[in-house]
Amino acid sequence: MSARKRSDIWMHFVGVNQAQARCPVANEARCSHTVEFNYYMLQRVIEIKEPLVSTLALINPLLPALTPEEWDITKEVCDILKPFEEVTVEMSSESFVTGSKAILMARGLQRIVAHRQRNPSIHEPVKGMVNFLAADLEKRFGQVERVRVLAETTLLGPRFKKHAFVNERNAEETVKSVPQFWADFEERVTTLRPGIQNPITEAMLEIKGFLAEPLIPRKADPLEWWRVRALVYHNVCTIMKTRLCIVATSVPSERVFSKTGQIITDRRNRLSPSKMRELVFLNANL
Repeated sequence: MSARKRSDIWMHFVGVNQAQARCPVANEARCSHTVEFNYYMLQRVIEIKEPLVSTLALINPLLPALTPEEWDITKEVCDILKPFEEVTVEMSSESFVTGSKAILMARGLQRIVAHRQRNPSIHEPVKGMVNFLAADLEKRFGQVERVRVLAETTLLGPRFKKHAFVNERNAEETVKSVPQFWADFEERVTTLRPGIQNPITEAMLEIKGFLAEPLIPRKADPLEWWRVRALVYHNVCTIMKTRLCIVATSVPSERVFSKTGQIITDRRNRLSPSKMRELVFLNANL
């Protein structure tokens, strides 16, 4: 294998990792699997560097080995991808609330990549990869705080509230948008309830009271917090039920499809659609 060919193979993996950043959020499950695979593969190569080099030298002494510079580049690539792998694992969970973390995680990745831009690598391929990631993160998540559903989900999470927003204006606009959920209903029943306040005043007061509450620990259960305070913030709690149920990625649904494939086998190929739905439901919810 020539040195040029060896370098081309290495650059292929760097190129693949860069290409993953182009994946839209809708394809998060498929893209995250590929990113994780590349990260774990390169990380494993680094971990077994010594036995790998020794074995290749014994098998074929004429086989060109990676240069010290290429090993350094591989190590840096793994360091860059590690936060992305951690975020992927965190956001792919189906046992915890994930939708309220989307803005926080996106901003966190942007800050990490921006830090690497301010402290650039001495290797051009690594600098190119970092610049590409920074540009693509900005393209895809630059306006993430203005995605209303994600913004409201984040605001109603007692772990983050307004503190997850970088732009204070976006946070304030989200605070104003939540009470609008009740505006239409309240306007229609105002005549039936004498002495009622302004249609959205009650919800706005609840929002202010909720935001004044101290943040709960990051690893605490936000749903348990809301269960205890459901009567205190009745209107806001109703909105919360339509927001905190949102998952950040399609990974949980992909897992359901995988479980379906495990249920239908050559020996169980005559299951009816209704029976299949029942089995999948029980498998996913018990």
